[in-house]
Amino acid sequence: MMKTEVLFKKKLDEVFFLEPNQIGSNLLNTLFKDFSANFKKMPFLIIIPFSLLLSLISYFLFNSLIIKLASLLQYGF
Repeated sequence: MMKTEVLFKKKLDEVFFLEPNQIGSNLLNTLFKDFSANFKKMPFLIIIPFSLLLSLISYFLFNSLIIKLASLLQYGF
C-alpha cells in the first residue's frame, strides 16, 4: 500500500479505538457490556421498535395533547 493509505488506516484505527467503560460496580459493568454489545451489533433493530412502541403508548395515553403538540410544532416553525 501507499504511504498515505497506511497513514489513513492507522488514523482510522486510532479514531475507532475505544477504551473499556467502567461504571464502578461489577454487576453494572456486566449489564452495561451485555446491553451495549447488542446495541452495537444491531442498533436499528432496537431503536425503531422501541421508538414505535414509545410513540404508540404516548399516543394512547395523551391522545389530544400529542395531536395539538404536533400541530403546534408543525405550524409554529
